[in-house]
Amino acid sequence: MIGHSLEALRLAKMQNAMLLINSDVPLNSVEHKILYDEWHYLTFELGMRGLLPIPSDIEQIRIENSVAKITTEFYRLIKISFEKLYIYDMDLVGGVPAEEKIEEYVVYDWFNIKRGAVQAACKILTPRDFVRQVVFYPSARKDGNDGSFKDCYTKSYISSEDLQEFENSETAAKLAALRMFKENGIRGPRRASGDNVYYLNLVLEHDRREFHKNKKEFIQDDEVPSNINFVNTTKPWT
Repeated sequence: MIGHSLEALRLAKMQNAMLLINSDVPLNSVEHKILYDEWHYLTFELGMRGLLPIPSDIEQIRIENSVAKITTEFYRLIKISFEKLYIYDMDLVGGVPAEEKIEEYVVYDWFNIKRGAVQAACKILTPRDFVRQVVFYPSARKDGNDGSFKDCYTKSYISSEDLQEFENSETAAKLAALRMFKENGIRGPRRASGDNVYYLNLVLEHDRREFHKNKKEFIQDDEVPSNINFVNTTKPWT
């Protein structure tokens, strides 16, 4: 089996099958804490069973004549023969006359709150696809944080053809989040100047962007060997 979804790990455990994990993009540990923990537990359990045969990062997987040729870091080549192969994701996979067409991604932009981190736990929702949600969560950057200090992330739905547009960029997500803070009365630290009291704006620093396939299909031709099967699944982050 080839894939990195939770469904792929679950099936590998159930079938006692070898699994090649071809991506290290994790589930959202805040939004899907239980599923995130299950994903890591299953990788540990499959590893202990010897069902994750590649101990290092996979660079490429090439399929030739019922053999998976795996190139790992440091250009090491490992060959694994198979009778049947189930493919959940085509990341890093070559040699198969098929294409994984991704129509839409769920995109998470993670921000460190550099000023105004003391906030209540909350979620702001909008009807828009871009920045559908802004979520505050307890920051892991501050040692001994009792939950008072927050960071945040935005969640967006973006079509694959629009990913490179500026209006869907990290900067646009940051500006949209800051605008939503103002609209919802979320403010930074309180300041006083004489008898005047005012509040500073929050300051965000973009940390990372994560892409998760949301809508996809496999397009294959008649030359795909009969012992290779493609599995399309509904993701838990939709």
